[in-house]
Amino acid sequence: MKAGGSLPAGEGELVVQGEDLGVWIAAQRAGWDKLMPAQRYLLETLGIEPPAEGQTLGPVRRSQDERWNTDFASARQFHAREGHLRPLVSTSN
Repeated sequence: MKAGGSLPAGEGELVVQGEDLGVWIAAQRAGWDKLMPAQRYLLETLGIEPPAEGQTLGPVRRSQDERWNTDFASARQFHAREGHLRPLVSTSN
């Protein structure tokens, strides 16, 4: 946003570290009444507004193929950033 970007209007437009920001924004708006005032304020500073009065937002449903594509895109981003696909394994047992 600081660099002149804009918030995604729908799902699949922007995925960052495996999180579809369009889906995340829709979820925040759908659960607006359950958020704390500080959370609402922070979302509003980003330009995320509550749903209009009387507007109901349901959960975003995604097919198995859509979830697979999102996960695959996340793996590609991770590989490009880290150079491998090996998960971090804890040895503190």
